[in-house]
Amino acid sequence: MRNALVSIALFMALPVSAHGQQACPTESEFTGDKSPEVLKVLASLRGTVESPGIGRCSGVLATFVDRSSSSRALFLSAGHCVNRGTVQIASSNSSLAVLADGEVLHRTSYQRPLTLDTGSSEAPRTCLEADEIVYATMTGGDILLLRLTETYDQIERRTGVKPFVISQDTTFAPGLPVRMPSSRWQNDRACHVDKTIDRLKEHSWMWGPVFRLRVEDTCGLPHGASGSPIIRTDTEEVIGVAGTASDGDKAACELNNPCEVNPDGSTSAAAREQPYGHFVHAFYTCLDSARDLDLTTPGCRLPKPKM
Repeated sequence: MRNALVSIALFMALPVSAHGQQACPTESEFTGDKSPEVLKVLASLRGTVESPGIGRCSGVLATFVDRSSSSRALFLSAGHCVNRGTVQIASSNSSLAVLADGEVLHRTSYQRPLTLDTGSSEAPRTCLEADEIVYATMTGGDILLLRLTETYDQIERRTGVKPFVISQDTTFAPGLPVRMPSSRWQNDRACHVDKTIDRLKEHSWMWGPVFRLRVEDTCGLPHGASGSPIIRTDTEEVIGVAGTASDGDKAACELNNPCEVNPDGSTSAAAREQPYGHFVHAFYTCLDSARDLDLTTPGCRLPKPKM
């Protein structure tokens, strides 16, 4: 879980938005820079999103196949980035609330400012606002979907940014080239899918299936890059979200030191800096005719909130 200790940060010295919420940070070292190298970076970050404050993470402006552009826009990230839940992860001066295994949030009111990367050197970053947790869990997978206050059309008219499409694919061939842009770190990492892992354990959570990225690529997953979209380079569809990697500083299966669970129940420590991603295709099993998430949809395979 890539955010628990290093990236816990409070909203500090941020202006207040017109809606009474603290506005997002929009400063960028790329402002006004039109060099080819910078323009390439800006283009790779277009549509990515940072969630600042406690649980500082990365994410992406996302949509489903056939979802209307007049629908309220969605933000896709990792579940542990939402700062909600019954588990408290402590740091030296604060703590992060995360969801316990078995805990699911659905259609929950939630206000949070977000920072969108526009890809423009004139104004590289701008603010978005979330008003609802559409779905959040760390059960079986580590995923988060927030609803924004604007529609896709409104965001595109204001910023020129279109959403990334969430992939419906359920499997991915070993060696598939992907990229993992992080709004938090303002960079894009080239990676390859290694293989699917049936079960991955970290702290009190058991996830699976997840896909493992090739550690030899050194594509990296530093704290704060949690929730970064994993984008296949041939179609530019989002096949998953970055979830965790091993710091290699504690025993296997402890926080920030995930382990793979073998068929016989034994565990294998993840290699240092080994990154893992969470599948997102299960969302499609729970969509209604308007392409909104409805957990009562027949055949929905996402974990449900406990009554």
